[in-house]
Order: sequence, then structure tokens, then C-alpha cells
Amino acid sequence: MLCPHCGSQISDDARACPTCRASLAIDSPVLASTDVAKDLPQQEKRIRQLLIGLVLLGVVAWLAWSVLQRRERPAKAPIRNVASNSIETLPVTSAPIPLKPRLPMVFGFVVPPGCKSAVLESRFDDSADQEPPAQMTVFDEAAYAAWKSRQPTHAAYTGKLKTGILDVTLPPFQARYFLVFTDGSSSLPKALRGQVQLRCTRSEP
Repeated sequence: MLCPHCGSQISDDARACPTCRASLAIDSPVLASTDVAKDLPQQEKRIRQLLIGLVLLGVVAWLAWSVLQRRERPAKAPIRNVASNSIETLPVTSAPIPLKPRLPMVFGFVVPPGCKSAVLESRFDDSADQEPPAQMTVFDEAAYAAWKSRQPTHAAYTGKLKTGILDVTLPPFQARYFLVFTDGSSSLPKALRGQVQLRCTRSEP
């Protein structure tokens, strides 16, 4: 290399020029620049590690928030797919019900399909308490045919009429029934003031 002071040819590792004795040491700038160059990768590495840590912290926080939301959601969400009930009322008799001594009064009715429960509801006022009281009997189709033929049979319900409300529960499947009123007295005809209706409870989605 050449001496920057006198231009003499000197070796590359010389610290001073043998001709002009000028010092060739350049410690401070070179070392300073070298140290800075060495520190730059470490600073970048620390910045990258800090950014990665912040991103990971954000991801963990989001996951924790999502889990908490999922746990709380079932308690706050409205209950669905719960069946609600609707009641259909079907008239069986008309009011008033005329009765003649020893002559049955018959009303036929059908329990419609889809009933969750079937209840025969009768409402009568004080006319039902007239002496002797009339009798109400409920037959299914087979039992009614046997009753008409004066054969032994079994009724779904039988009893003396009374003032107030009487509920008779029937099997909740489609079937035909017969409601029979009889007056065993030998007195004059009378009229029962009241009505009978069928309550059919259905399930709705």
C-alpha cells in the first residue's frame, strides 16, 4: 500500500511509514464503526423477539376471550326447540239437552289425530240436580255397539250428573266415542242446561 503522507510504498500491516515516520494507526473510527456494525444485528434481533412476543400475547388473549364467550353463550342463549302446547276445543253437545223418560239421548264424537291429551269436559247448572238425576255414560265404538245390543260391556265413564264441571280423560289417540244421557224417571221430559266439549291438547314445535 502507499503512505497517505509521503506516498512511499509500505507493507499492508505497517503501523508507521519507515520513510516519513507518520503513524498509520486509525483505531477509533474503524473500531467504533466495527462495534456499531456488530451491535446492529443484536438490536434487530431483540426488536424482532419483542414483536413476536407481542403477537403471541395477542393471540393468547384472543383465544382466552373466545373460550370465555363460548362458555357464557349457552347460559344467555334462548332455549330453542322446546315444544309448546295448543288446545283445540270441539263441541260435543248443544244446549239445552232435551231428555225424555227412559229414552237415551246419544251424541257421537271423534278424538282427532295428534292429540297429546283428550279430555271430555261437561258443564251443567242446577238442572243436573233434578231428582232423580240423569246419568251420563261414555262408550267407545265397540262398547257402544255391545250396549245397544244389550250385551255386557264396559264404559269409559258412567256417573250421575251433578252441577258444575266434570272432566273425563280419554285415551289420546284417534277413536270414535258415544256420549249417552239417560233419565230413569217416569216424570215429564226435562232439559239439561249445559254443554259438553272435547279439549284436545296438541304439541307444536
